[in-house]
Amino acid sequence: MIIVRPEAYRQYSVGRTHFTLVVEKAIADSFRLEGGSRYEQCSTVAVEPGRTLGDILRTDVPADGDVLAIATDDALLTAPAVDVTPGRTVAAIRVGTGPLALDQVGTQLEALENTDPDDVRQRAEKLTGALAASGGLRIEDALTGAAAELTYGRPTWSRSDIGVFVPGSVWSAPTGRLRLATDITGTALSGQIAVKGRPVVRARSAGVARRNEIYEQLAGLSHHPLVLTVENGAVTDLKAAAPGSGTAAAELERLFAESADHALISGVEFGLGVMTPSLPFNTEANSATAGRATASVHVVLGALPQSPYQLTLACSTSTVTALGGEESLAGAATDKAGERPRRRMNRVSAASCGCH
Repeated sequence: MIIVRPEAYRQYSVGRTHFTLVVEKAIADSFRLEGGSRYEQCSTVAVEPGRTLGDILRTDVPADGDVLAIATDDALLTAPAVDVTPGRTVAAIRVGTGPLALDQVGTQLEALENTDPDDVRQRAEKLTGALAASGGLRIEDALTGAAAELTYGRPTWSRSDIGVFVPGSVWSAPTGRLRLATDITGTALSGQIAVKGRPVVRARSAGVARRNEIYEQLAGLSHHPLVLTVENGAVTDLKAAAPGSGTAAAELERLFAESADHALISGVEFGLGVMTPSLPFNTEANSATAGRATASVHVVLGALPQSPYQLTLACSTSTVTALGGEESLAGAATDKAGERPRRRMNRVSAASCGCH
């Protein structure tokens, strides 16, 4: 039995009186809501196959409340803003495949409980402040010797998910990501970048099977690095360091042939979730996790919806510094194993919750 504790999720703003757990009917019996004093009412919606999250929000969920969706089906993990409405705060957790899928959901829920949004925000502000003052950054890899530089007149953040869920849209949980845009005028990225770590594969329209196939082909990067040669933001060459990364290189070459947009690096992404685990399936948690570092670093290939797929590739053995600076801002050199914020529960006062 997996316990869902809405009381513990500080990512939701205080003030809502309703909490709704949306979960696929096939796995609903594996979850139990555990109440507290934060919400007046809590409920579970067990969803039959074929329904969408937008449909559920329109018909089964209070208009002013917090929602957590847990599902394997893409249709239950996102919804248009018109269905979410400004009055709801909605987050979603993807369920993987295999015998450990539910255990992995439990791990993601624990990460949600243990993440302090204030800590995420403070580290995000330090990182963005340092990069705003620098005019660029340098990515260096101690394992392969690869190094690349990104220059810009002013940093543009194309994604800012720094620990809290904002009403009006669906947020992927666990949270904690910043993405620095590299595909805009006045920005240049060149050099060599070593990618190593669990990837994330997103798609414009392809089904789960194809996304998982791409993920599996890239999974060798979890153990073996691949060096990308980049000229002005585009990957021009791939060099595999081992057979495992050779498979990944072949898959990237196939994707580059399918669409040249896949070879364009659209961003450098930082993971800020120090309590978020890396998981062995295609999940957003793999880009949100900081690992043992202050922040992890990734490169993003492709940009939805222009390209059919978007790939976030970890640079787990690399370190990021500001141009002209010596302080390590993200990546391997910021490894602080054992220094983690302690879990802190919300202290709120509200009527008794009816979900237990």
